[in-house]
Amino acid sequence: MMLLQLNPFSKPVAISEILILLIIAAFVGWLIARLITNGRIRVLRESISERKIELADCRAQQLEFKSVETTLVGKASKTVYPTAIQADPAKAEDFKIIEGIGPKIEELINKEGIYTYEQLSNTNPIRISNILKNAGPRFQMHDPSSWPQQAKLANEKRWQELQILKDKLIAGRQ
Repeated sequence: MMLLQLNPFSKPVAISEILILLIIAAFVGWLIARLITNGRIRVLRESISERKIELADCRAQQLEFKSVETTLVGKASKTVYPTAIQADPAKAEDFKIIEGIGPKIEELINKEGIYTYEQLSNTNPIRISNILKNAGPRFQMHDPSSWPQQAKLANEKRWQELQILKDKLIAGRQ
């Protein structure tokens, strides 16, 4: 039988070979991990820059919308809605006969200086919407688009036509 004979110098050589292989494996693992991580970082950075572009577009649209809204409502309330007809608050007409207007909304409209059917019929629905919007979320759900038309019929004392229109309306909408 032949016994393995170990060379006393072979043990350190084997250990050094193992160490060299471990160092090479660790370096290759580190290199692969770095490449994978850099790829993921690149993808995340691209995603972030896409989101930044989307955010800038959203902000630009929001600014556009605000400026259009301000232009329409702000200038319109100054130029389109003259206050030539001044009514006496004591002679305020009952707006509650108009579909969609209750006591609180009537009070809001009266606070804006609108007391008569004639004034309400000459008021743009955008201005009325602005009045409701400024009153809070509870009033924003109302649609005043038909209120001037109903007020015109009431002002002309065309009660049957007003009732027919109100029957067609659901909460102030056609």
